[in-house]
Amino acid sequence: MPGHQAKPPAAQGTQPSDHVPLADYLALLRQIAPAAEAGARDYLAAFARRCGRPLTPAELRRAMADGDGDPALVALIRANHLGDTAGREQLVGQIRCPGKAAR
Repeated sequence: MPGHQAKPPAAQGTQPSDHVPLADYLALLRQIAPAAEAGARDYLAAFARRCGRPLTPAELRRAMADGDGDPALVALIRANHLGDTAGREQLVGQIRCPGKAAR
């Protein structure tokens, strides 16, 4: 098409939010609701412990946004909102590691 520019190859298949640094994404969550940021931080820490690698910002975004969100992440946000420390500790055991067994 005349005048139509194709996306550069590096940009194809990515979403703009795939490139948001983790600190910026967490700051945005904090603005929405402090419990959302706290739950996401719990989820990030638990994922790293259980799965042996850090969660990427794009993976966290998908865990928040795909469908109704990752049930463990949503439950961690709710537990943070309610101040349910025991619930938070129980929920970290429900974090799933993609492609391998949890540690």
